[in-house]
Amino acid sequence: MPAESITDADAKAYQDGRQSADRLKAALADHGIVLPSLAGGWFVNGTALVELGGCRADVADRLSAVLEAAAGKGAEGAEG
Repeated sequence: MPAESITDADAKAYQDGRQSADRLKAALADHGIVLPSLAGGWFVNGTALVELGGCRADVADRLSAVLEAAAGKGAEGAEG
């Protein structure tokens, strides 16, 4: 994409997406969780995007457990 077609809003969104991805990576790392494809820096019409990517099922289960614990739900609160 030619540099002259990037607006100020797009440039800010690019930075916001990278910062958000870095923040999420750090928060996940605090729980021993790594999403290998997690990346930021994309934007659409001035809106920042973060690509979460794919992960193994065991990593998704660990992420679910962390989110359930934060919401006050344990494994018994998970729907099966």
